[in-house]
Amino acid sequence: MGTRIATAAVLIAVVLLWLFVADYPIFAIGALAAYALAAHEMAPLLGFKTRFPFLIAAAIAASAAFFFAPPGLFVLDQIPLWVHILMVAALVFWCAMIPLIKVFPQYSGFWTRPGINFAFGLMLLVPFLLALLILRSHHFAADCNSGALLLLAVMILVWAADTGAYFTGRAVGKNKLIPAVSPNKTREGLYGGLVLALLALALFDYLGWYGDYSAQKLALTLAGIGAILFSVAGDLVESMLKRHAGIKDSGRIFPGHGGMLDRIDSQLAALPCFLGLHFILERALA
Repeated sequence: MGTRIATAAVLIAVVLLWLFVADYPIFAIGALAAYALAAHEMAPLLGFKTRFPFLIAAAIAASAAFFFAPPGLFVLDQIPLWVHILMVAALVFWCAMIPLIKVFPQYSGFWTRPGINFAFGLMLLVPFLLALLILRSHHFAADCNSGALLLLAVMILVWAADTGAYFTGRAVGKNKLIPAVSPNKTREGLYGGLVLALLALALFDYLGWYGDYSAQKLALTLAGIGAILFSVAGDLVESMLKRHAGIKDSGRIFPGHGGMLDRIDSQLAALPCFLGLHFILERALA
């Protein structure tokens, strides 16, 4: 327990430095490092015998994304339309994951198909990488901390949901959520996590951390709720992959906390789904 707490304290400090002290190019390098580590850990979960092919695919995908949408454009608040479309596609992808989680392990034969696994892994990682850069760059030229607060506010929604789910589940949890994938998650925990995360959403909106994303309150609220709920799907998808591969932890880079994927699994879904939902709702409600 002591190791786990110490590691968590160090991780929090590093994340805060990464968000508020590192300049945008250094932040982008850190985002790429997290992306690369996640790809390295994901390859065995996808059934690849060696990590090299998927790492090459992930590197090519990131390079292509940066070629067609240089991160410098994000700093100027210029987000290409195809990036918005990718975030909407990620939202559709995560919606499709929900029935897949529910039927696991009955229909898991497609995990043996390398082509599907390449596409699946890249859809987990690439939208997340771009979402990190987009949120962090929000109004960067006018206020270098604006995007840091925005990204932190969305990330904390996930952490609040995890915390609320843990304590609510331990206190009153009785009905299992998806026992075949994650035996410890309960429906009561899901509701408790949602309540705490919504309180966090209201607080950060009041503090102005969402910037322009709060111009449409309904769009922000629904996008926030979507990010919270899909963060649970992100956690469950990683659990599903680990169970299918027979792996307990994605890695051992963080003592007491497992690997990079174990730390960002919920964020993989939450960040792009937040952007995808907000993009759709902002235009629908305009």
